[in-house]
Amino acid sequence: MDKVWYYMTAANRKKYGPYDDQELIALIHQEILLANDYIWMPDLKGWIRIGDSIYSFYLPENQPTIENTLK
Repeated sequence: MDKVWYYMTAANRKKYGPYDDQELIALIHQEILLANDYIWMPDLKGWIRIGDSIYSFYLPENQPTIENTLK
């Protein structure tokens, strides 16, 4: 699997990567990455918040995302 994902934490704006999908999901499960952190890959025009991405599915329920904020 290609390592195409980079992340940037909201706290320090430092970039990390590259990671593949499984590594990115593991970082979310370990709560190293939070809903307000950002991810990017070369196919994207800009950084997106994890809470606004398809990877929000892997966030713990107590993390704020658009979906659970509207509940």
